[in-house]
Amino acid sequence: MKPISENQKYTGACLCGAVIFKLNLKKIKMMYRCYCSLCRKQSGATSNASTFVQTELFQWQQGAQLIRTYVKDTGFNSSFCTQCGSPVPNALGINPKVMWIPLGLIQEDFSPELELNFCVNSKVSWAETHQKITEFDELPNMVELKKYFEMNS
Repeated sequence: MKPISENQKYTGACLCGAVIFKLNLKKIKMMYRCYCSLCRKQSGATSNASTFVQTELFQWQQGAQLIRTYVKDTGFNSSFCTQCGSPVPNALGINPKVMWIPLGLIQEDFSPELELNFCVNSKVSWAETHQKITEFDELPNMVELKKYFEMNS
């Protein structure tokens, strides 16, 4: 992850790099995690990790034509890159002057001042911290993971 300088803007990209955007912010000050079932399904994890920015501070750099949006009948929407499936920013349905930004796409390092947690009453039991067996600094190889795979058999 690239460090950010005082005057640098934040950039983000999808997994394949076809969709790129820029945030005209000096600092990402707030992030949130949402634990609702929709955000779990959209992210494939216990929660999403996102932030909101004013639409005027957001700019597509490339690939906007590759974005598709799924809208549930409830109004929940999920925009994604059609090449790699990564979730990508989208304007909020309830306020199009605000962009939803999935933080996993941001290419620079940052440390928000505030973390909000939404829908904690929907948090699944496996979202809580469990016994820490082992940590890996890097992605482990299959030999290192063998005993952990066997735990689920």
